[in-house]
Amino acid sequence: MAILTVLALSIGWIALRFIPGWYRPAYVPYEDEQEVRDRLGAAFTALSHGMAQGRSFDFAVRQDDLNAWLVARDRIWPASKRWIPKQIMDPMIVFENGDIVLAGTWCGPGPRTIVSVRLRPERVEDRLRVRVEGVRCGALPVPLALIRRGLVRFEQSRADTDEPLLSDGASLADAADGAPIPRDIPWTQPRGKFLLEAVSAVPGELRVRLDPLKRQGDGRGKPGR
Repeated sequence: MAILTVLALSIGWIALRFIPGWYRPAYVPYEDEQEVRDRLGAAFTALSHGMAQGRSFDFAVRQDDLNAWLVARDRIWPASKRWIPKQIMDPMIVFENGDIVLAGTWCGPGPRTIVSVRLRPERVEDRLRVRVEGVRCGALPVPLALIRRGLVRFEQSRADTDEPLLSDGASLADAADGAPIPRDIPWTQPRGKFLLEAVSAVPGELRVRLDPLKRQGDGRGKPGR
């Protein structure tokens, strides 16, 4: 019995310390930072140009570009540092068929391990949401029920805080079953505002479709497809 216990603990430790083959955080040397800035600027320019046309259009974000920006974000945009917990190092994003994987190296209390969260964007009637498909520490799956209980305790510890963690005031524990994706694009163009109509992940890319928001009194129907 003792041998089986030791064997089980050893296998669990190996699984916890496992590094997935796809986990390869980008490396951006100082001399390449300007190129990362240029690619980020080009993406915003393309988005602005598409919105300026005043009609539906598709926009794609490349995984490699996004990961390069994540690595250099502290130097390019220092304010973005607060977006990722300080206990997470070497963050990266992977786009697969239908899924978005967020990953990073956990450097907080406990063993050092690769934490990954698999998300699936989906459309439910006229709403977009993202659902947690799974959480892993190394190769060990973490039960979502355990994640929810931890989120509930975390929210209870913030009961006296007025500032919500999510923009719509929803519970983090409930968000694990499907958090709404804001559809309003906070970027007004001369031709009006846009709505996020669809989000889909394919290997290496995140694709979104944006539709112009109908203006009141303009006599137009729903946005074109």
